[in-house]
Amino acid sequence: MLLCGTDFSPGALPALRAAAALARKQAAALLLVHVLDHDDPGSRARAAARLSSDAAELRRTCDATIETLVLFGEPAATLFELIRERGVRLVVLGVTGSDPRSRPLGRVAEYLCQRVEVPVLLVRDADNLVSWSNGKLLLRALVGSGLGDASRSALAAIGNWPDVAVTIGHVAWPYGEHYRLGVKAPVHRDRLVPEVHDQLLGDLGRWALETPCRSTPKLRVVAGYSRVDFHLKELIDQTEADLLVVGIHQRNLSDDVWQSSISRSALQEATCNVLSVPERFLPVRTSPVPRVVVVPTDFSAESDRAIGIAASLLGLGGSLHILHVTNDPCERARTQALQQLKARIPKDAPVRRITPELRVLQGEQPWIEIWRHAERCRADFICMSARSRRTGPGLLRGSQTKAVMEHSQIPVVTVPPDRES
Repeated sequence: MLLCGTDFSPGALPALRAAAALARKQAAALLLVHVLDHDDPGSRARAAARLSSDAAELRRTCDATIETLVLFGEPAATLFELIRERGVRLVVLGVTGSDPRSRPLGRVAEYLCQRVEVPVLLVRDADNLVSWSNGKLLLRALVGSGLGDASRSALAAIGNWPDVAVTIGHVAWPYGEHYRLGVKAPVHRDRLVPEVHDQLLGDLGRWALETPCRSTPKLRVVAGYSRVDFHLKELIDQTEADLLVVGIHQRNLSDDVWQSSISRSALQEATCNVLSVPERFLPVRTSPVPRVVVVPTDFSAESDRAIGIAASLLGLGGSLHILHVTNDPCERARTQALQQLKARIPKDAPVRRITPELRVLQGEQPWIEIWRHAERCRADFICMSARSRRTGPGLLRGSQTKAVMEHSQIPVVTVPPDRES
């Protein structure tokens, strides 16, 4: 069931048309709701008559199954409870409300976007949605992606809609990406160098493949030197999107934090319709079988213990990257370290079809080199010893593991020391 809330204001009219068009396109029932602030027989009768009139017009133009309902109470909280009770799977609202102080985004819309567990469609222009429902238009949707779970929910929501051309847009900060990947090329404020762009495009493609869609989405990676919502507006214009789809974490319920959030700004400032999808829209998922695991060692018994654990994460098949980080630029030291790494390849690696990748990295801060290598090889896990008994510069310590955990977006598995040691 779809729900459309209306306050009978001009801003609600596009939402009514869009909701009926969606109901027809998705073969779903539509519930039209008006919530009264003050309940009296006269107001209730007038509201019921207005809803009936609107429903009759929508049935005539869209041939949709429509139910009407008049309720009494605080509009936002009342709609929130109704959505939960009736098992609504999509909420459709106008962008502006009848209260001029609520512009450019109605208070009810903001409240529901922050709290409901189903997508909320904020309608600015219904014409493209009506044409799409009539089969006259392929709906163009732009999914703003940060490569996280909220964006994944956004992609899953729009990916199930029929006849939609999806573009996934990722905004990358050039300075941060150069640092993360360890790229030495000059940083440009308004563009990404090919090495960084190709890496990010590959990351985006791999991320997108984990979410089934009816059609293969297009991928866009752009340099972002300002707020993400600003660049999303530019992408809307460049892709001529009819619909912006954004994921909402819904963890920032305080007004001060919500007012400054990127998600709220995208809802406010977008020039097209916006579909707000909560992160909880998707159930808890299991990760795919890992194919690449990175494990660093400083050749101590404690850090070597993590190598076996790292290999076990791969099961049968995959790539095991065994690293050593040194601050000694001498080629002889590098050669000796490679020989030591070879001696640490698990004996059963060939039987388990595990491909070992040995790397000796140079750097003053081991955690930075470990983090960068894991990002470049698109590792599924980083496996590290919780601590090492060895001392000296450039060796693995508990602080190095902690630094990787604090900076990496890749899951980190920590291996405690052996109980008997």
